[in-house]
Amino acid sequence: MSFSTTEKLATGVGIVTLTLGTALTLAPSRVSAALRMGGSSRVARTIGLADLAIGTGLLRGRNRACWMTARAALNLVIATRYRAAAAEGMPGARAGAALMAALTVVDGTLALGLATACRCAEGPAAAHPDIGQESADSSSAACRCSDEAR
Repeated sequence: MSFSTTEKLATGVGIVTLTLGTALTLAPSRVSAALRMGGSSRVARTIGLADLAIGTGLLRGRNRACWMTARAALNLVIATRYRAAAAEGMPGARAGAALMAALTVVDGTLALGLATACRCAEGPAAAHPDIGQESADSSSAACRCSDEAR
């Protein structure tokens, strides 16, 4: 996948994340019921607040690989919420858990693509820390990537 496509997809994920975060924060009971998420409004609002932070991070364009990794991790939390809702008999919750698991793979793949692009943009020392003077691991190299590095 090209860097441009990865960037566009990350922006799309940011917009959807910010939109869902806003909805879950402002109307947690109603939105979580519509999404078949189940649980308390406190849990839904907490997920919404996390979505707001992650969506903002993705749209600001800095450290996008890290924010996309956070998005993938939050998907696992939401999948767990869906599994609990399925155990409580919530219709559609099992499908929600499967969807969140699939989105975790997608978001994880995007995070990897963003991190790889960042390491390439920062040059050989970031892509191969043993060559340059930095000894940071590749994940921290990806997290330092910013718009200025491109």
